[in-house]
Amino acid sequence: MAEKHNGKKRLYILPVFVRFLITLLLAGLSFVFAQENAVSQSAVKDIPLPRQSAYTGRGFTVGLGMGVFDPSDECGCLGVWQGQADYFYTPWLSGGAEVRFFGGEMDSESSILYSRYRLFGKLHLAFSRFSMYLSPLVGLETTDISELRQEWRNRSNKDDEAEVNAVKDSTEISTTKCEKMFSLDGFTAGLEFGMGYAFPKYLGLFGAVHYEHNFSRSQLLTLTPGLGFNLRSVWDWANKNTYSLWITLEGGFQRYFNRGVSDWNRALILGFTLGV
Repeated sequence: MAEKHNGKKRLYILPVFVRFLITLLLAGLSFVFAQENAVSQSAVKDIPLPRQSAYTGRGFTVGLGMGVFDPSDECGCLGVWQGQADYFYTPWLSGGAEVRFFGGEMDSESSILYSRYRLFGKLHLAFSRFSMYLSPLVGLETTDISELRQEWRNRSNKDDEAEVNAVKDSTEISTTKCEKMFSLDGFTAGLEFGMGYAFPKYLGLFGAVHYEHNFSRSQLLTLTPGLGFNLRSVWDWANKNTYSLWITLEGGFQRYFNRGVSDWNRALILGFTLGV
């Protein structure tokens, strides 16, 4: 009877011991995985870029911003909202989309809500703390394919309209003049060159030069400087679970050519960038 009792005891102890080993093994694997994941997250390059974007070399970056847009002394300030999403196909190639909305009272008699969409690709050259890119892009004022086709068919008529607009005198209504300070009348193509630098802790700098051209020969030149604060440098959870997390303050200075306006307009946008 004693041997039977001891045998039962051994049979009972063995599974408990095995389960204890399995528990330790799983806990160890979880710890190792968490450590490796934290190391891989912290090893990712994280450099702020214009328009609430960032260079990480992998995954998605998304950004949102809002601020104020000042067309000129003669036109009222507008609110501006913008957002972008960018996906890294390789460490040197990414692509995505951007949307921007303007809204508010242009003058004492009229208000407006205007939207613009851009599709872009980016060719990146990145170092440990510095990154630059070249970005071809197309701009749209509508996502309606039939309207885009109509714009293409009537592009020669738009050239004629541009010549007429160029010789209009100063009695043109202020609403039209103010609207010219932020719209580009349809489909455009352009190019952007930008760069960013991340300091060892907390801060980053970025800037871009942006050019667009449309069928009516209007041209847009935009200069975009900015400053970012790196939340991953002060927030341990963000450092372990995100590729990028920035709060940014971005300025904008833009000028239209061949639209009968000569003022530089200004924008100031507060935003954030998330990379996952």
